[in-house]
Amino acid sequence: MKSLLALPFLFAALSLPTAPAAPVGDHDWQVDNGHSSVVFRVKHANVSNFYGVFKTISGSITLDPAAPEKGSVVLSIPVDSVDTRDGKRDDHLKGPDFFNSKENPNIEFHSTKIAKKGDALEVTGDLDLAGKKHPVTMTVTKTGEGDFYGPRVGFEAQFQIKRSDFGMNYGIAKNALGDTVDLMVGLELVKPAKK
Repeated sequence: MKSLLALPFLFAALSLPTAPAAPVGDHDWQVDNGHSSVVFRVKHANVSNFYGVFKTISGSITLDPAAPEKGSVVLSIPVDSVDTRDGKRDDHLKGPDFFNSKENPNIEFHSTKIAKKGDALEVTGDLDLAGKKHPVTMTVTKTGEGDFYGPRVGFEAQFQIKRSDFGMNYGIAKNALGDTVDLMVGLELVKPAKK
């Protein structure tokens, strides 16, 4: 019988080498989920605006104020974090009439272009939602910066999408729900942990 003392050496011999982690740059940030918000608004029955939220958002942003065109934005929102204050309605939104979260568990955004626009930024990227991908452009404004348990910076964006572009046609024909959805994203960014 082989000695149990030899097992750690066996596992060490079988382990694969790992690539070194990329260093954190001066202009790298990550989303602080606890202080960030994703709110959506859609017309209900052609009468009132209805609001809901996604409770979870994560992502990484690289942004040099002196050269914003070299930056990037990557965001991810779990569909199961949708909250409209009604569990039955939330389950419907997660189902095949809308997001189909079993097949498309996350909403993803990857920037393709960042340009300075006055005091704001114009961010263009691909929005991957409900199994379909479409380009969107949004105006992003800086809301503040400071130091609270480390450096922090805030940004806010508002933009519109059409549900039908992403195959979510439920309720449009009978005006039960509007096709246009307004999205408001407020991000508080913190520095990633040093790797």
